[in-house]
Amino acid sequence: MKLFFMAVIMICASAPAFAQSNDDPFTLKRGDNEWGFWAGFSPKATTVFAGLHEDEAADRKFFIAALHYGRTLAANNSLALQYQFDLVPVAVATGTIVSRQTSPSGVTTFERETAYGGGFTPLGLQLDFANGSKVHPFVHVNGGLLVFNKSVPIEDSGHLALVGEAGGGVRIFTSERRAVNLGVRFHHISNGDRSGSNRGLNQFVIYAGFSIFR
Repeated sequence: MKLFFMAVIMICASAPAFAQSNDDPFTLKRGDNEWGFWAGFSPKATTVFAGLHEDEAADRKFFIAALHYGRTLAANNSLALQYQFDLVPVAVATGTIVSRQTSPSGVTTFERETAYGGGFTPLGLQLDFANGSKVHPFVHVNGGLLVFNKSVPIEDSGHLALVGEAGGGVRIFTSERRAVNLGVRFHHISNGDRSGSNRGLNQFVIYAGFSIFR
């Protein structure tokens, strides 16, 4: 997260250098507001980046849907820098490991269940390339939190999960002020080493959405 804030400071400090004169209808301009929605799915968890062990990562899927807001901070004829905020009303993590103690024997068994949650990612930056083109490739980083009804990803991780994301994709304008967004994001969940196990739930989420610019 410290690196995220350093990137924000460095990019915003260079914002005055952005100059823009292109009136192309697909050009993002400083002060443009973006309203949208996106949803994504991950068919499996990954063990990369010190995540779950291989047996813990098995049989997991993840679904997420978000309402999206963006504001263009700076732009020129080639690039556009946006602040982003996502409100996440639905996050579903299947294959979450929970323990059950049977009575009267007291034997503990581990089962897989589905956890439901929601939250927000208020820390986000996106950089669009080919500003003015009908197709904008982009990269982004985001940070926030999710709260689940079960401990995620394993029993002693806690219900509150910190979220870190990084990814990229393409923004395809279907009209002057509307666009479809397609991309892949690396989605990381962990408890920030606050309590219990801090093994991350890491997954690559394929997502799609749409945006309206005002």
